[in-house]
Amino acid sequence: MSRLDRIDDRILFIGAGNMARALVSGGCGSKVIEPTQVAGVDPNPDQGAHFDTFFINATDGMRWLGESKAGQVMVLAVKPQMLGEAAEPVRKAMEELGTHPLVISILAGIHAQRIHDELGGLARVVRVMPNTPAAISMGMNAIARGPGATDADMQLAMTLLGSVGETMVIDESLMDAFTGLAGSGPAYVFYLAEAMTKAAIEMGFTNEQARLIVAQTIAGSGMLLRQSPESAQDLRAMVTSKGGTTAAGTNALDEGAAMATIFGAVLAARDRGVELGRG
Repeated sequence: MSRLDRIDDRILFIGAGNMARALVSGGCGSKVIEPTQVAGVDPNPDQGAHFDTFFINATDGMRWLGESKAGQVMVLAVKPQMLGEAAEPVRKAMEELGTHPLVISILAGIHAQRIHDELGGLARVVRVMPNTPAAISMGMNAIARGPGATDADMQLAMTLLGSVGETMVIDESLMDAFTGLAGSGPAYVFYLAEAMTKAAIEMGFTNEQARLIVAQTIAGSGMLLRQSPESAQDLRAMVTSKGGTTAAGTNALDEGAAMATIFGAVLAARDRGVELGRG
């Protein structure tokens, strides 16, 4: 499915936190959207500094969205536990104004059907999951079709998410797995970086030196993995000489069951997404 050159619709973010700001910055930076097309809703007024148009309550934001002569898009970007609280004023405003926007949800664990129901069946729903590297347009984003969503809706979602990184269309049944892998994945990498940085400082490097060494090593390794036809396992073997320094390091990881621990972390994050969906 191809992407649009630009999005003409008004876009209202319900929740104006880090991910909302990343999507706005990426979309505007790539000229897919203009700042005047975007508004944020958040009870924290400090979040308004990142939006040209900002509202404290959802009712005012929905009125702004309803004034659009083009299409209407609402991005749900609140914490999953806040869905009920956030959805009620939105649903009432939709009923009052007669608006039926496309809703793009980034709520971890919350199924598209539940969002559709919470909004009184008045909105088409696309469920997405970006990750934090979206802040520098290096995200990995999944998109799943929800109730009522059309091909045009999917194309718009791919265009918006594509402005902050790579996109992949998946079946919603895989969304919790994607969340555990890519949504939470940056934290696993940062966990590794934290451990490597502590070791670097312990061995005598300054904080600044340790940060640069670790960051560049991880960034370079990730880019090599992205561009190389070899698998991660093959690349690891290429740098691991028998009896050498790397082998000593990876043997220590194996002795500590690092592979199984990381595997378990991904599954634990996935399972938490399933739990959130049941809540």
